[in-house]
Amino acid sequence: MKTIFTRRAKRADSTNGPLTRREVIGAPPPHAQRAANGSRPSEGDVTTDGAKMSVEIVDDLTALENRIAAWEELAAAAIEPNVFYEPWMLMPALRAYGGAGRLLFALIQTPDPARPLGPPLLCGFFPLELKDHYDGISKGLPLKTLSLWRKPEMIYLCAPLLRAGYGREALAAFFDWLGAGDHHCSLMEFGFVTGEGPFHHLLLDYLNQHLKFTYVTEAFTRALFRPAADAEDYIRSALGRFRRKELRRLEKRLAETGRLEYATLEPGDNVDAWVEEFLEFEANTWKGKGGRALVCSETDRKYFVEIAREAFHRGKLMMLALRFNGRPIAYKVNFLSGDGSFAFKISFDEEYARYSPGVLLELENIRLLHERPQISRIRWMDSCANPDRFMINHLWTDRRAIQSLVISTGKRQGDLVVAAIPLLKWGNRRIFRRDLMGR
Repeated sequence: MKTIFTRRAKRADSTNGPLTRREVIGAPPPHAQRAANGSRPSEGDVTTDGAKMSVEIVDDLTALENRIAAWEELAAAAIEPNVFYEPWMLMPALRAYGGAGRLLFALIQTPDPARPLGPPLLCGFFPLELKDHYDGISKGLPLKTLSLWRKPEMIYLCAPLLRAGYGREALAAFFDWLGAGDHHCSLMEFGFVTGEGPFHHLLLDYLNQHLKFTYVTEAFTRALFRPAADAEDYIRSALGRFRRKELRRLEKRLAETGRLEYATLEPGDNVDAWVEEFLEFEANTWKGKGGRALVCSETDRKYFVEIAREAFHRGKLMMLALRFNGRPIAYKVNFLSGDGSFAFKISFDEEYARYSPGVLLELENIRLLHERPQISRIRWMDSCANPDRFMINHLWTDRRAIQSLVISTGKRQGDLVVAAIPLLKWGNRRIFRRDLMGR
């Protein structure tokens, strides 16, 4: 990983010759002349190449709730789906977990060409948390930082919502607001965003065009499912002949000792019964024993129940179970969003581990994604798994790049810190090794 120094586009007032690092760090931010209106960010107009954009900052959930209709419409028209930032999922998460942080929500808007006298068109949504320290280095730096909001183990993707056809302008407006500096932050952290696809391309284009100091702090890939011609073709490409034969044998052996059935939550089913069964089942697995099951925290349990019910009513919930003699031995929960989907939770009963119930249920998931009419429109499913998950890495043949990066907002101290991060990380490693060796 390294700091990326990009090249500034040529301007009428620029001098000939290469642009030096000193010139970059010493350059004023794009909107240095804009007056600050106190410590709280305020609404401002930004004119981009494509359209006039306004950036409205909302800092409380009640005001944000008044914008849900526009937010819902934006999520449906986003350049790439992110179910975790859709209002029906994010609002409960903010109410459950966002109380301790200082939250800001950047709403990027433009006049609606279809309704010139109506409300503005919401083109971008950035949920932000304001921190007093940057935690991307082992010891936090006392530098005010904005970051995309995330609750670990619940929010697995933080790509902001950008409207198709307006993404470039909306992203530029957001960065212009960052450059104005009313938030008094030196760094902007884009954590857990996609490292490929439409948002990633727009972000890279902007950073390259505007010579932003940027450092990629983390990058990895995780398993991604993309359908093949049919389920059997996909399974043949993912698993060798011997492994396929072994899994058929395990399924047959298990079915010979009792009643084995695959079940899927259907539109007319009792969603509460399914949710409670899953919670009870997960609590009895290794996750419950290790304190990681949803029921181990009342806040987590209530959050999951709320979003599962809402997702079911919206047709966005997918639940699968593998049952043996009427009792679940594997469970899987997915959320759907547009032409994409996200695997949220999976659990299996260790007592039946020799039969690989989690793998058997995942093969059923693959079949459903190919064959169910209401599900087969899905073009991909994000595993939301850690990059080292053996089972899903072997069953799902594609990968999705995820990265975290920190960007200077244009303040001099932000430029210096981002430029120095590789050196700071090197120094931390040297100190850590020295401490380990007792020197």
